[in-house]
Amino acid sequence: MTGVRVQYVYDEKGRRTDVIIPTELWNEVKGKIKVEVKKKEVFTPSEYRGIYKDLGADLEKEARSLRGEWTRNI
Repeated sequence: MTGVRVQYVYDEKGRRTDVIIPTELWNEVKGKIKVEVKKKEVFTPSEYRGIYKDLGADLEKEARSLRGEWTRNI
């Protein structure tokens, strides 16, 4: 994409705050972003298997205590 003109918007302190890009570039970028987001949305529990094994924590006890936080004594 030759000759694409990207414009920057600055605040009163001279910091870049926004970017204005042509719609054809935006559509191209937006299409790539959707693909990347969809890949990351997939949750795979096996990636997290064993993350607590080295803590030496009693997970059942921890789960019970967390449930107790929501108990109301009215």
